[in-house]
This record gives sequence, structure tokens and C-alpha cells, in this order.
Amino acid sequence: AFAMKPKSTLELNRYLPALINFFSNKMSNASSQLYAHLFNMGATDWRVISLLAVESNIPASRICQVIGLDKSAVSRSLSKLNRDGFIEIEVDKKDTRARKNALTEAGIRLHDEMYIVALEREQEILNVLSVEDQEHLIRIMNALNTEITDINDFFTEKYITK
Repeated sequence: AFAMKPKSTLELNRYLPALINFFSNKMSNASSQLYAHLFNMGATDWRVISLLAVESNIPASRICQVIGLDKSAVSRSLSKLNRDGFIEIEVDKKDTRARKNALTEAGIRLHDEMYIVALEREQEILNVLSVEDQEHLIRIMNALNTEITDINDFFTEKYITK
């Protein structure tokens, strides 16, 4: 056995990146199972569908930017959704290298079905909190999401691009 121990360790029940990650992983894994069973879709597919319902005719890069997923996961999802007839991919008239993605009628119907389950699930999760805490959590998460890119850029500059 190795006898040395680290000088200090994270308090995982207080370390925010871990808490968010643990929660996100558990949410994502459960939603992937649920959406696969009910709709033959994964959590990433739902994220893409829900964003395309809010913003139509957008490129994959915009999807990556908003959702925070890597290009390959978004690309796989877009290919599947296109193959299954839920989205259409068109060449951007302003830039023929770019592709714009939009829900088809079938995609809108799928969105509307998945939306009901997603909202029901969210409400069940939020029911653990008071209405006041729900509003605080939403405000806090929006504030963190607004700033995270600048924070990430700061640490990239500090530790990687020296």
C-alpha cells in the first residue's frame, strides 16, 4: 500500500464544480435513459431539438456555443436527427460552407412531446426547493453561465497560453 497522502483534499460536498458536475451527470444519465425509452432519443438530441425550437436556422457552431457541447457530439446528433427526418439541414445562402439547421414538422411534433416530459421532470426536481430558492437557483445559474466563458478564458490564458 502507498502510505503518502495529499496535503489537502477537496470537500466534495462543498466544491461547486464537483456539485454541478455530479448533478449534471445524474440528470443527463437519467434523461438519456428516459428519452431513449420514450422517444428513441438521447439527452444530447433533446438539447439540440429544444434549442432549435427556440432558435431556428442556426449552424452547429451556435448549438455548441449555447449548449456547451463539443462539435462531435452535436454533429452526431444533427446527423441522427436529419436521418430520422426531425431536422433539415440547408446550405447558408450567404456562406456556402455553412449549414443551417431547423426542425421539420415531425421535429416540432417530437419537441412538443418531449417538452411535456422535460417540464414535468424539471418541476419534480424543483419541488425539493421552496419557490424562493427555485428563483435564487435560476438567477445564480444564469449568472454563472454568463460569466463562465470569461473565467475559462482567463485560466486558459494564465496556465495554457504562456
